[in-house]
Amino acid sequence: MAAPPLKLDLWTLVLLVAQWALFIGNIGVAILQPGELWMHVLVGIVPIHFAFTIWHEAAHGTVSNRRWVNHVVGVLGMLPYMTPYFIQRHVHLDHHRHLNEPGQDPNEVYAGGPLWELPLRYWRLVSAARKAVADDPRTSAMKRSDIFFLLLVLGIWGAAIITGTFTALFFAWLLPFVIAKAVMDVYINYLPHVGLPPDRYRGTRVIDVSWLTPLVLAHNYHAIHHLWPAIPWHGYKARFEKKQSELREKGVPIEKRVFAARAGRSRG
Repeated sequence: MAAPPLKLDLWTLVLLVAQWALFIGNIGVAILQPGELWMHVLVGIVPIHFAFTIWHEAAHGTVSNRRWVNHVVGVLGMLPYMTPYFIQRHVHLDHHRHLNEPGQDPNEVYAGGPLWELPLRYWRLVSAARKAVADDPRTSAMKRSDIFFLLLVLGIWGAAIITGTFTALFFAWLLPFVIAKAVMDVYINYLPHVGLPPDRYRGTRVIDVSWLTPLVLAHNYHAIHHLWPAIPWHGYKARFEKKQSELREKGVPIEKRVFAARAGRSRG
């Protein structure tokens, strides 16, 4: 039986191309003809910000109807984020399976307390990583890919130290990573889930704030993703507008302010 025609989500592929153009271009300029350091930091934040959307789409198979295409896009999208794709994919899908379940949802590290305390909870990522590895569904090929990925990242940083380009990479890559990671943890890991119960409809909120949508690539409609994970990121807003009445009837939390969410504010 012939395989179905190849399907691709062009918007995510455009994002991947833009990510790598900015990532390589910014680092190249920082090494060969450096400008103001703050400019390299600001530009460097963008490809790392794009990374979540790219690997996230790949993890849910929305980039293509070919699994290998999703995997390739996921691995490529993850390099600026310096995190192995397949173990991150496992952790993320575990989050979907155990949404807001105490002691089971890996996202509890981020959403399990007040916002000010979030940096103090990062140490819990160590135990979360141990749990992910202990309950590891990756194939041997996936594990080899993740190991090679880690060695590649370490090799890049080792080469930067040896060649004297560490400072350029620090301002064009490492510092932007730290900043982007902190911001993404707020808008994608904390705000959508904090204070909500382990419930399919009431466990993830929508933050219906128009100016936020382009800045976070529509992830303020995160409840749409949890309810319809096969919908790509650029379809979230349209689905929300189409299903808004139904969502309200089902009890999906819909906020009109960015920081309306609070820890311990469960909608039971």
